[in-house]
Amino acid sequence: MPSTVYKGDLVEASFGHEGGLELPHGYTSSFKFNALDTDSTTEGGIDTSGEGTEYTTLYFTGGIAGTPVESQLLRYPVGMLVGSQLVFKGLVGTNDGTEQTFDAANNATNGKVFTIIGHYVDSTPKTLLRIQPPLVNQSNHNSGMVSSVAGSSIHILPFKTPTIDVEQGGVAIGANDSAERVLTDQFVGIVNTITLPETKVDLKRFHVVGLGRDVAVQVPGRLINQGGSFEANLHDARWLYYCLGQEVVWSNSFQTGGALYRLNKASGYAPGAQYVVIDGNGGTPPTGIGVGDYIAFNSHIADGNASTDTIDVTTHMGDVSAGTWPTNDGSNVITKARKIELRRLVGFKDTGNDYVCWLDEPLTYGYDDNTVVRFIKADAASANGSPHLDPSTKVLTNPMKKLYFSKDTVPSFALEVSVRRRDVDTSADTTEVVDGGPTDTKQLTRVFRGCKVKDFSLTADTDAALRLTTNFDAALCYTDTGRLEASNKGDRYDIHRLFEDDAGLSVANQQIKRKKMGLAKGIQKPFMFYNGTIKVKGVTLGQVVSFTINGKTGVEQHYTINGVTTGDSATDQVPFAGTRNASIAIEGKTEYDMEMEIIVDDPVFYHNMRRAIRNFDDDKSDTTDDDMIRLIFTKQGASGVREEMEIIMDDYFITEAPLPIPEDKGPIKSMLKIMPKSIKVISQGAVIRS
Repeated sequence: MPSTVYKGDLVEASFGHEGGLELPHGYTSSFKFNALDTDSTTEGGIDTSGEGTEYTTLYFTGGIAGTPVESQLLRYPVGMLVGSQLVFKGLVGTNDGTEQTFDAANNATNGKVFTIIGHYVDSTPKTLLRIQPPLVNQSNHNSGMVSSVAGSSIHILPFKTPTIDVEQGGVAIGANDSAERVLTDQFVGIVNTITLPETKVDLKRFHVVGLGRDVAVQVPGRLINQGGSFEANLHDARWLYYCLGQEVVWSNSFQTGGALYRLNKASGYAPGAQYVVIDGNGGTPPTGIGVGDYIAFNSHIADGNASTDTIDVTTHMGDVSAGTWPTNDGSNVITKARKIELRRLVGFKDTGNDYVCWLDEPLTYGYDDNTVVRFIKADAASANGSPHLDPSTKVLTNPMKKLYFSKDTVPSFALEVSVRRRDVDTSADTTEVVDGGPTDTKQLTRVFRGCKVKDFSLTADTDAALRLTTNFDAALCYTDTGRLEASNKGDRYDIHRLFEDDAGLSVANQQIKRKKMGLAKGIQKPFMFYNGTIKVKGVTLGQVVSFTINGKTGVEQHYTINGVTTGDSATDQVPFAGTRNASIAIEGKTEYDMEMEIIVDDPVFYHNMRRAIRNFDDDKSDTTDDDMIRLIFTKQGASGVREEMEIIMDDYFITEAPLPIPEDKGPIKSMLKIMPKSIKVISQGAVIRS
């Protein structure tokens, strides 16, 4: 008889970017608004009785495969967007053939931000988004209908909005007919332990004079999703992107063939852009490029027009001239880096003249019109610029190099977690059992949205691998409630089973899938202490017992007062339309410290500490590593390019260097306390996207 209880070995966990979504008119579909529905109180079977006074209904027309909207359906799981925010840009509407102006008060240029309080599929079927507050000054239209026109767009903001998966099985009215999901298809890591930010109810309890000593009134308040954490043995440095916040990349290899491709927008693209248009070069598309492939911005390839733009990495108050990565490596003080970033394509449309590319995460930096872009296509080996690790020699071809550092933001991510009673994947199977019997998986799927790292700890000692512990909070939690629906019950959400989903794929496709999820063949081994090198003040130390780096991002969640009027149903994927959850998560000041235990053979660290010496190479023109701390980890393999991670602290003080006398008469050990201004990490590996 199969097990009929939930067990830890039947849990799946994966994660993905929160990229938001920008939907421009015409590239995929049109969108319309029911600002005031005077004809009926339903729209395709969905109650719209509060329309115009409490909210506005937004829906889509048209759309094609490979883009965010297909056949009027926005390819997001039903209910997934509840709690997300959106803005409108550049809108002019039409109604009954008469052009009307979309009131400026509703536009992003005037600071108007809307919250999605309902996300449905009606009987048409088409996607309906219910937004609040309702549009203003739009009730002068005959039926309240306003349609989008060229130049207008909807921008669903990234925070709390997981990246769309246009290749999902499909959105449908009935749960048992659906196979919905978002792009949380990334390998979390070699995780030892994980604690979820479980939902807690902040219950308010009131005593009333004259009603005795017991509580008289209990009212649920905020919904809290805090306390998430996990510990992982690092096989790649990708999680340090979410801990530090910024990333630039470098690669010497890209997809070949086709013409030279450039951004095609006269005004260029500002930071935060979520889609770009690529010059079509006379209708010659990039060879084989589409959804799931990668685009590199500001390519450094010497084509005569490659930009040499740089960005500031660390501010040293003018103490040293700029050292630019990757021209300058970790042995130099790095203050700038080439402005190159990589994104995954989550939507692709050939318009006949141009190519519209939707990105898995908004652009961090801005780019001018005509900027060169290049493509990388995941490959089972090393074709098309794909990084590849030789399984026998462990040598990298087309290594993906990355520089992580902290600046103004920390990216958010979504964490998908499912638990079931039996090891059966039924979410995409219309014959799934949902009767509650012993053969029923009783699957529960949740997606924690709006996750941001609060603090982290990176440690290594002579007993284990390099380990990263992160603590994070979530803003809200989406729950698959398809089993609670009145009819056609089933698991609406199609969970990611990262390894079981390989069944039926060719060997080559399996390797491509593993590369995309961040676990290319052979890279699963973690960085180990015995392949580490620690340099302090230019000297390689041989007596380090352990080290720990602690970091705080300063992220805090904030709850805000809003005027959303909403009901409550058992089938709501997000209770109370997300109004009782955290609205924003804001970064604060960063703080880093390091503890390093060494076996003392020289009093140099004690002398450095007692004089409060600032360790920074500010008086030398060669900007070498004479004063730096460099932690370098390299995986084993033959000579050649191998997986590597380097942690750099180039400006720090040693604040404690005790010299305790051991009771066992053994060697004297000192636990150094080090306070750096900032941390930078250089990574080289086979993971394409962080």
